[in-house]
Amino acid sequence: MRKYIYLIISLLLIIICTNSCKRADLTPAYILITPEDFENCIDVSNFNETHDQNFDQDHLLALTRHKFTHVNVYVDNKNLGCWTLPCKVPVLDVNNTDSCTLVLLPAFPMSGMANTISGYPFINITRQRVLLQKDHVYEVAQNRPKYVYSEYAHFPYFETFSNSTSFSPVPTPDTNQTDITFLPVAYEDKSVGEIVLNDNAGLHFDVQSTAFPVPVGSYRVVLEVRYKTEGKMDISAKMSNAYYPHRWYSIGGINASPNEWKTIHFDLTNTINSNHGTGGNTTELTLMLAGVGKEGKDTHFYIDDIKVVYIRTA
Repeated sequence: MRKYIYLIISLLLIIICTNSCKRADLTPAYILITPEDFENCIDVSNFNETHDQNFDQDHLLALTRHKFTHVNVYVDNKNLGCWTLPCKVPVLDVNNTDSCTLVLLPAFPMSGMANTISGYPFINITRQRVLLQKDHVYEVAQNRPKYVYSEYAHFPYFETFSNSTSFSPVPTPDTNQTDITFLPVAYEDKSVGEIVLNDNAGLHFDVQSTAFPVPVGSYRVVLEVRYKTEGKMDISAKMSNAYYPHRWYSIGGINASPNEWKTIHFDLTNTINSNHGTGGNTTELTLMLAGVGKEGKDTHFYIDDIKVVYIRTA
């Protein structure tokens, strides 16, 4: 009798499990995201009013130029991870009739001291209500998100090389190098900074920016550089303090990109907080760019839209 009872119970469990498996529909919906979905995705039409600035058109356009390569995806507050663009993100647990909340945070690889993927922290979060359906693809291109800069984002240094330059040569014992610096030139229908190295002009350069204040402590500070160069560049920063007023600290390097404009980001937060000295809520920061050319040929360095931006984190 017991054998029959065990057999009946086993059969019931098998039936229950089978029915449960049949009811679990794991067919995902998909979200298709491309790099084009984040081109010019930041609205700066009211930037001057919200940030009490007087940026000209060149600066405002520079604020929209980003080459975001990654995206953080959230659906109904669930983190679906960080994805490389373009991507097709599967989403489970969707309802074919109810919309959900979609959050896309553009991101980029952080170079320099920390080589990690970082969400762009200086824009406000945009939430969208979208309908995701199983076995269907929702294309973000149907309703691309728009962002604005947080009112707490500040730009203490901003160089677009529009008719002028804030860079000057770093004094060196070699007098042949003292006149080399970035000069504004018209290039590809835009004013950019250019240095050309050759046998006559010199085969290396060291140029520094004007000094500017940055906050110390609970702030995220990021350097952005847009570049198109035939040679490699190194970037350093100098902080003024009572102990080491002339010490340069390495930030990172830029590899040659002769055929394509690229944007690189450096997190300056740890460098600033570790080396600014004691006392005070701000420190004076100076940027230095250095490059080397090759003998017997011209080596071009084009730089544009150099920005230092910070935001409070606590």
